[in-house]
Amino acid sequence: MKKILLITFSLVFLFTLAACGNVDDETAEHYINEATDIVTLLNEGNTEEVQTMFDEEMKGNLSEYDLRELSSYIEQSGNFKEIDKSSVEEQDELYTTVLVTNYSEGSRIFTITFNQNDEVTGLFVNE
Repeated sequence: MKKILLITFSLVFLFTLAACGNVDDETAEHYINEATDIVTLLNEGNTEEVQTMFDEEMKGNLSEYDLRELSSYIEQSGNFKEIDKSSVEEQDELYTTVLVTNYSEGSRIFTITFNQNDEVTGLFVNE
C-alpha cells in the first residue's frame, strides 16, 4: 500500500512540475530584477510606490494599510543583507518569482507574481 501511495504521490508531483514552465535566462533576469525592486521598496517602507506596481485587482485587495503592516512584518527581520536564492516560473502567462532573502535577524521568502504587463498580481511574504 505504501508503494502505491508513494508512486501516486510521485506522479502527481511530476505532473505538477510539468505544468509549470521554466523560463529563459533573459526572462528570469527581468522578473528577478522587478521582484528585487519591490523587495527594496518594501525594505525602505515605500509602500505607496509598491502599490502603483499592482494590477487593478491587487490594488482593490491589498490596501495601503495592509502594505504598511507587511512592511512592519518585514522590519522584524532586522537589516536586509542579501538575496540568497531566486527562481522564476511561468504558468498561464503569469510569472512567479521567488526570492529567498537574508536579514540580520532571520530570513524571508518573497513570492511575487507578475502578469505580462509587469504588473504585480500576487505578493506573499513568508518566514
